[in-house]
Amino acid sequence: MNHSTPPPPRAAEAPADRLRGRLMAASLGRLLDRVRGSREVLPHLAALERGLLAEGLAALDKVQPHWLRRIASQLGSLPLPDDDEPLQDLLHRVMDRLETERSGLDNVPFDIERTVVIEEMSHTDFMAIARADAPTEIDDGRSLDGQAPKP
Repeated sequence: MNHSTPPPPRAAEAPADRLRGRLMAASLGRLLDRVRGSREVLPHLAALERGLLAEGLAALDKVQPHWLRRIASQLGSLPLPDDDEPLQDLLHRVMDRLETERSGLDNVPFDIERTVVIEEMSHTDFMAIARADAPTEIDDGRSLDGQAPKP
């Protein structure tokens, strides 16, 4: 017989967070109810509404970054009332989470195999490359591969 105690509830599962998520879902639902068919046109918001009702704020933590961007886009396309605190809170939480996701990308090291570097060049240089009689250096003396000029 296993007498281990269950793990303590996570902060996202606290009763206040469940209530806050349900308030957000109710406000989002009222907003979506204003326009017939909006849940079909904005399926990510409809899914978020269902998740917030079922799981509270924990649902927002489970959304993958790709879908979070869609949710932010769909929320941004709607006229959110300034006086609707739950909707404004939802928007801020979505945007904060997106910012956190983006800041994580800043810590990724540069990888030449996975990163494209784009540089401007003159039209003349571009046409020379297109003709395949390209020079080995750009007008400012740098070689086409970004190396210092050869003496």
